[in-house]
Amino acid sequence: MMDCSDKIKALQKKAGIEIDGVASSKTWLHIYYLLFSSIPYDINVESIIKAIQQKVNVRADGYPWAKTWDALYSLLIDEAEEINVLSDPENEKMLSKMTPEVMPFAKELIYLAARKGLHIRIIDKSIESNFGLSFYVGIFEKNKKGEFAYVDKSPNYAKVAKLGEFIGLTYDNESRVFNSFPKFEIVPAWALKMNDEEVKRELGRRKTENLRLLAIF
Repeated sequence: MMDCSDKIKALQKKAGIEIDGVASSKTWLHIYYLLFSSIPYDINVESIIKAIQQKVNVRADGYPWAKTWDALYSLLIDEAEEINVLSDPENEKMLSKMTPEVMPFAKELIYLAARKGLHIRIIDKSIESNFGLSFYVGIFEKNKKGEFAYVDKSPNYAKVAKLGEFIGLTYDNESRVFNSFPKFEIVPAWALKMNDEEVKRELGRRKTENLRLLAIF
């Protein structure tokens, strides 16, 4: 049975930070980013913890008690169930091509969609776009032969959009008319006050210097 330290380590691994099992202020800041895809206005640790607790529907008292870690682990990791819903070979192949920054978000979206009874796949055409911070998805349903077939324009894409936005992804406005292969992307917190050209330059610099694309320096 996993204790709090093990769950903290799993969350640190997903956040892409040093794994030590200690709930430091840095750990809370990155967990906040995983949940909200932004940095908090109030950087007081207690305030950050309260906001996170409210998000995962546990008692928001600013104290990181065991139930908080249970809820975070269940929402962001839940590896046993995650492995089951990610067993689609097509998704396994696509996830292996993704950047370490976007891959956890894509896995979480697949997992949450499966819990809603929706089978989605990552579509190949966008893995290299936007420095690897965006991807397209398609909804697939089993046909009479028991094979997964792509479903075009469907109201279920609106459900997938809400799930993506819940975990911090941005759903491309053009996708809201339910075009083929709707697009999701991650907007770095550091880029919120930049224009498109500034963001591209900074992403290019980070990629050239082999720096984390989402890290808040």
